[in-house]
Amino acid sequence: KTTPNTTPEVELFREKMAPQAKLKKVKERQKKGSSGSASTSLVVSIMVGVLAVIVAAFFANWLFGEIELVGLTPVSLPNNEKLLVVRKHEKMRKKLNEKTKTPKELAAYEDGYKKNQFNQWISDKLPLTRRAYDTRPIECLHEKYHPNWALPTTSVIIIFYNEARSTLLRTVWSVLERSPKRLIKEILLVDDFSDMPHLGEPLEKEVASIPKTRLIRLKERSGLIRAKVMGAEQAKGDVILFLDSHCECNDGWLEPLLDRIKRDKKTVAMPIIDAIDFETWEHRTGLLERGIFDWSLTFKWSMLTDYDNQHQGRTRDIDPFMSPAMAGGLFAMDRNYFFEVGAYDMGMETWGGENIEMSIRIWTCGGRIEAIPCSHVAHVFRKETPYKFKTDDPLITIAKNLNRVAEVWLDDEKEVYYSTTGNKQYGAGDIAERIEMRNYMGCKSFHWYMNNIFYDLKVPEGFSLDESATEVEPTLEPQ
Repeated sequence: KTTPNTTPEVELFREKMAPQAKLKKVKERQKKGSSGSASTSLVVSIMVGVLAVIVAAFFANWLFGEIELVGLTPVSLPNNEKLLVVRKHEKMRKKLNEKTKTPKELAAYEDGYKKNQFNQWISDKLPLTRRAYDTRPIECLHEKYHPNWALPTTSVIIIFYNEARSTLLRTVWSVLERSPKRLIKEILLVDDFSDMPHLGEPLEKEVASIPKTRLIRLKERSGLIRAKVMGAEQAKGDVILFLDSHCECNDGWLEPLLDRIKRDKKTVAMPIIDAIDFETWEHRTGLLERGIFDWSLTFKWSMLTDYDNQHQGRTRDIDPFMSPAMAGGLFAMDRNYFFEVGAYDMGMETWGGENIEMSIRIWTCGGRIEAIPCSHVAHVFRKETPYKFKTDDPLITIAKNLNRVAEVWLDDEKEVYYSTTGNKQYGAGDIAERIEMRNYMGCKSFHWYMNNIFYDLKVPEGFSLDESATEVEPTLEPQ
């Protein structure tokens, strides 16, 4: 059939030429498309190149250049909403303290003290997310740090043994709620073979619903020292941060600690430790104190003096300050450096003296210990420890631990320690590995430590010791 104005010959020609016409149109479209694609590809290539330059410059500046310091983010700053919650929880706490307990409540109160040596009854009544008043100096709210993206990630390690549920979980929630999310890699709850029922399956179910939190069970009672090392071995964060299992973190507690480690990976950073009253559960602001010890190697606190400030070059109350020793329960340090500098002395048992050993080792082997006034963590100080040691006599266990400190780190001054304590009879066990480690790292003498770091520790009269170790003291330049 032909269309109007055509002949059979024309139609035959059209049928033959139709495929070629279509092919020609396709080629023309492809030609136009290739020209457009080439232009588009050129633009994309230029954009990718520019982006690559920007990214390269960013990372080059991150690695080799100075990073602009910034203020705290909203999660770490006070606001009206937080204040209302504080007032609500404080009202609840005061009401509980004023309450006349029923016989059932009184029995629970007494049982809590028997198990934990603190008022577990009131702790159990308070919310796991309870807030207390912000204890930071007001100047801390305006302090600047490395931005969160540049700070190292953190594995918070909490060792516990037969801890009350409320204090343990409140520690966890205070970390999660008062820290920038990016900075918390994980929270590791290391169970040192607890045997209380609430820490078995019920705890596993609760932890399963808590973000970033993992429960690690030790197969036998190992003691605080070994449990900490096991937790550090499993940690995945850049920094390991140890907390006791009955703490409450303040807003803005984490960034100041990580900022000091970012500046120097050999810095061990400690928060200022506020006190939670073991009876009333009231928060009390911690003081600016240096950690020290006496010749019995017993840890103590010493108020920061004008001489300390002058000696360390401090000009502001919120400047970090050097501390000869640390209490040992709450501190942060670079994970790799923790192992490089000797972790803990695994020849020690349970706990006792490990904080003194680590303090001397950090300072004499090239590191430093700082207390950070803008970081506050509250801690429940019990009436006495309710926990049993692995051995029958805890005093002998601690004496042996301290003897190891003396034999490895005190040099000639160990005789002052032995004269003070009478502990020499208990021995120190095999210390060859720790002495070899000290020699390998080229650590300084204990006398250097006394001259430059612990300058208020004096040898008692009657002891004649080598006083030839004099070296330039470190200073802390506020940044």
